[in-house]
Amino acid sequence: MKEDLSYQVELIERVKKELGMSQSDIARKFDMGTSTVSKWVKKKVLMPTSAKVALELMIEKKEDRKIIDSIKSFSDIIAKMTQK
Repeated sequence: MKEDLSYQVELIERVKKELGMSQSDIARKFDMGTSTVSKWVKKKVLMPTSAKVALELMIEKKEDRKIIDSIKSFSDIIAKMTQK
């Protein structure tokens, strides 16, 4: 249980940092009060599994977007090189 509580805090902090979201943004995303997210951060309440999965997927989506953008940039470079 303690590990889950620590993980949820780490996950929220990662979402805030990597996605530029506040606790209020997270609460709005899940259509809940900011006090609920605050309780997760303060380790007072265990975050539902569905919320963990959703936050993990949000981070994964951003990581995938970075990879796709890198591939597109690389493709553009190759295209320019072969045109010369």
